[in-house]
Amino acid sequence: MKIIVLVKQVPDVNAIRFDEKTKRIIRAGVKLSFNSYDKKAVEAAVRLSEKYKCETYVVSMGPGDARDVLNDSMKMGINHAILLNDPNFAGSDTYVTSRILSSLIMHISPDIVLSGKSSLDGETSQVPPETAEMAGYNFVSNVSSIEIAENRVIVARDEDNGIRKLEVSFPVFLSVSEKINRARQIDPSAKVENIDIYDSRFTAWKGSDSPTSVVDTFSMANTRNNKFITFQEFLGILNSSGEVKQDPDYKILDDPATEEIFLGLAVDDPGTSLEISSKIAEIGGHRIVVIGNINPSRLNGMACHKYIYLDNSDYVSFSEYVAEFIRKNKVRHVLAPSNLNGRDISSHIAASIGLGLTADCVDIKFESGKMVQYKPSFGGGIIAVIKSKTEPDMATVRKGMFPIKFRSKSYDVQTVNLEKNENFHEIDNTPIDSNLHPLDTPVIFGIGTGVHAEDIPHILEIAEKINASVGATRRVVDMGRIPRQFQIGLTGMSISPSLYVALGISGSDNHIVGIRYAGKVMAVNNNPDADIFKHSDFGMIMDTHEFIENLYTFVNK
Repeated sequence: MKIIVLVKQVPDVNAIRFDEKTKRIIRAGVKLSFNSYDKKAVEAAVRLSEKYKCETYVVSMGPGDARDVLNDSMKMGINHAILLNDPNFAGSDTYVTSRILSSLIMHISPDIVLSGKSSLDGETSQVPPETAEMAGYNFVSNVSSIEIAENRVIVARDEDNGIRKLEVSFPVFLSVSEKINRARQIDPSAKVENIDIYDSRFTAWKGSDSPTSVVDTFSMANTRNNKFITFQEFLGILNSSGEVKQDPDYKILDDPATEEIFLGLAVDDPGTSLEISSKIAEIGGHRIVVIGNINPSRLNGMACHKYIYLDNSDYVSFSEYVAEFIRKNKVRHVLAPSNLNGRDISSHIAASIGLGLTADCVDIKFESGKMVQYKPSFGGGIIAVIKSKTEPDMATVRKGMFPIKFRSKSYDVQTVNLEKNENFHEIDNTPIDSNLHPLDTPVIFGIGTGVHAEDIPHILEIAEKINASVGATRRVVDMGRIPRQFQIGLTGMSISPSLYVALGISGSDNHIVGIRYAGKVMAVNNNPDADIFKHSDFGMIMDTHEFIENLYTFVNK
């Protein structure tokens, strides 16, 4: 049995700088390192090899410096290493990168391909599913455990609402989550084999074939001006933020002026679906069709002219239906959510049709009949402006990015019953065991590493009493203190409460992306120089334990 692991060398995103005058990213002196998710994929491959006697390969596409991560992989126990290196590969977007990687996979024909769920510099989670589709492999994302059985693997997939256990037929491509293992220490004295270099002679694809192009870059502007306040002043802000607001005056969607279709995908989450359809209506000028797996009863008022409900679908049957719909209809643009299944579905569609896809957009504009897509990169501090060369152009968007401005009084509904793909069999589905409220309340508390673990129950009790909700930074989630489904930031959720209270949060770009649309931000930190104050409307220089105890006492009077 053969296993290939795809790995990437990434820059330290916190050290990346941007020159506003030249519009160039400054990489000089920035340390390169092993993408942490890919390192866990290497560890998973080595453990499978130790248990099942597999032959293992590690593959990286990049410059000569990428030899470092290949050597490290072999020191961890991988048998063979391949570097895909050629000037013709320069400038490859995710689609062409996936084409090149899939060419190599089909050349070696492994039984299992592994990768990390994403790379820390891009965070698109797009290359694994696109590569799998192009190579003809059954794909599962965000895998936290792997067992090999006869002619199949048994995996656990971490999902937005729980953990799903699946049997998947060979050949398989699995992207692994951060929960799958703790990678072993690299032995610097371990023996390594020679690295094989593959140039462009093994594939016809090159960077200039990329269906997307970056037309501009800029750093994120900060429009907040912090004012330090007292605890009593905070209580006044908290009280006004929690008041029930009147329903906004929605605009009603007009009848379509054309048969050209702007397609929206409704995947798992009704709230994001309403945001996407409203954004499409705001752009205007199209017949709006939404295809989704959400029961129409949960999408009341969605701004569309027709909703096609795919009953009994999995991500493969959903993707195949949408791809065929695009081929047969006048679809000019596609917007999908960047939640877990939305990313997999959109990547599958893009790969099968040959479309450029921009993932995790924080804004969409419209110029000369094309979508202009705004995508955060390098931890969220830099925004790339991207256009697609293919039609329809296609993007995924983050939850909470677009306010709902448009509704419809009614829309046509068509129900389609699909058959699930026979290569995937569900064994079990365990929902999240959590009492946390969804992150859609007027007030949200954010927990950072500056909050003591023993104070978290008090925050949860405070939130329960005032009808607020609680999220956390990535590091707190990685510590297991808050479920991953409540992570706020570039690799988690984007939120838009009236008031966001950041407790013990440093203020990295990765987190700031997720609170961009909060009405007001109030930060509590005992470090007066913490970056979070640069992105706050109000601040308190105070120990988080003292703040939490004061607020706990107040709400329990």
